[in-house]
Amino acid sequence: MSAFDELPKVYYFPPLYTRQVNSLIRRQQIDTWIDLILQYAKSMNCWMMTSEGNLIQTKIDELTGSDSNAIEKKSLFVNETIQRSIPHTFVEEIWTHMVENGKAIRTEHDIESNSVYYIMWKGVDLWSSVILQWFETAVKLNQVVTLYELSQGDETIGWDFHGMPEPLLAKCIKSLCDRQRATIMKDEYGKPVGVKVI
Repeated sequence: MSAFDELPKVYYFPPLYTRQVNSLIRRQQIDTWIDLILQYAKSMNCWMMTSEGNLIQTKIDELTGSDSNAIEKKSLFVNETIQRSIPHTFVEEIWTHMVENGKAIRTEHDIESNSVYYIMWKGVDLWSSVILQWFETAVKLNQVVTLYELSQGDETIGWDFHGMPEPLLAKCIKSLCDRQRATIMKDEYGKPVGVKVI
């Protein structure tokens, strides 16, 4: 059983794959696609997707701390069961709406000439609140915690943000910095590596 089998029945509704002319119906269609993308990424515990609809699984090497990406072969925007796919221009329209509504953030890196997006199951402010809650629960206030510990550490297992890519984690923590609740520590190259929450 694949994650595609877990998607709602609307995923198998052929008109969903054709850009609707009526603007009200098209808006509902785009909202349905956004919900499908969020649900699919969350069910796969995945944070990134290419603009073509392929999930990207990030693997962290325990020894070196470097990460590598594995791209899923199947695209969410191609339904082989009903032999339908979304036209590229409509896919771009969906991503534009996701970014405008804070449901996706475009990353700085493209993969194989495809744009890559962080999928935001929750908004940045909500993620920052969950991270703050972890600091309070884990009694880590006023202590420096590395982004690696937050993303991959044993103490965050079971928290929704566990496994979040470090650049996305830094974006969420910046919201805490804006509220004067955190300070981000950077390495000599300016890359965020740790955080102290007060």
